[in-house]
Amino acid sequence: MSELNRNTPMPLYFQVAENIREKITQNIYQLGKHIPTETQLQNEYNVSRETIRKAISDLVAEGLIEKVRGKGTFVVEPKIVHRIGSIYGCTEEMLGRGMVPSTKLLEIVELSPPESMRIEMRLTGSAKIIKLKRLKYADNKPVAILTSYIPSELVPGICQDNFMDGSLYKTFEQVYHHVLSKAEEVIEAGSAGEQEAHTLEIQKNSPLLVANRLTYLENGSVIEKLIAFYRSDVYKYNVKMEGRTTGQHLSINSVKLPNQI
Repeated sequence: MSELNRNTPMPLYFQVAENIREKITQNIYQLGKHIPTETQLQNEYNVSRETIRKAISDLVAEGLIEKVRGKGTFVVEPKIVHRIGSIYGCTEEMLGRGMVPSTKLLEIVELSPPESMRIEMRLTGSAKIIKLKRLKYADNKPVAILTSYIPSELVPGICQDNFMDGSLYKTFEQVYHHVLSKAEEVIEAGSAGEQEAHTLEIQKNSPLLVANRLTYLENGSVIEKLIAFYRSDVYKYNVKMEGRTTGQHLSINSVKLPNQI
């Protein structure tokens, strides 16, 4: 029987979750294998079924385990977590998870943008953009297709230069000395078409996270429009929310709809 500290203000469910987490880290509970049932865990820790369910629920939310109906609860590969609130790219996300990132350049070309994109990116009538399409890998697994549209005048010579450590944002900052001020992003559910499925090495119609992002400089100009396809079995988004504005209604003008970016 695993002993818990019952003389501490730390909740029992938290201690159970931490103990299971340690067993996953130590490979006692192995990737792809099931963990003990709720009844077995209840007997092991000598706690209520509600305590076990709360611990399991937290670990599921964390992305360490998943419940498969009729089969049990299994250890899964941790997902790459994108925490909304800070501007950072794929490479930085992977490094933060202890993964080895790499990038395959699929396309880089200068072109004239369509009128809708010109308006969206606040470009002049003669401005051109760089279309940069990349396939991102985490530990040699293809995880995301990123297509960036960048005003050519802001990144002269980028077609000839290599990206620093595969990071576009680091290239913006350290090669072109741009300061990324803010970004607006919409995330939607999508599915892999034939081309995306082939590139990401998944089945056609597999679920994807589709992100549309506009990134701005301090002067308000758009430096990047990003369209990203993330494997939903690898990525998840973390949103932190605080408080409520009592007595006020949310204005539609404060909500960014998908066709606005």
